Amino acid sequence: MTVARYFDEVVDQLTLAGIDVTTMDIDISFAQPMRGQLLTDPGTVLRWREDLGWSTGRRSTGPSAHPTQVAGLLASG
Repeated sequence: MTVARYFDEVVDQLTLAGIDVTTMDIDISFAQPMRGQLLTDPGTVLRWREDLGWSTGRRSTGPSAHPTQVAGLLASG
């Protein structure tokens, strides 16, 4: 699965959880780990790094976590 498609699936799961994503940014660089972030309507930033995983700053999950698990980081707090 490509990174862009993975992010699309995460956005879909966030939408199903009632969380709107206002901005999606993906940085694919060959010299460093890929990274990206999603800015949600409430203002929460969900960051991803291919070697560290997903983080809200308070909660985190693995780099290849299922999109529903990623959405759970925001849906449950």
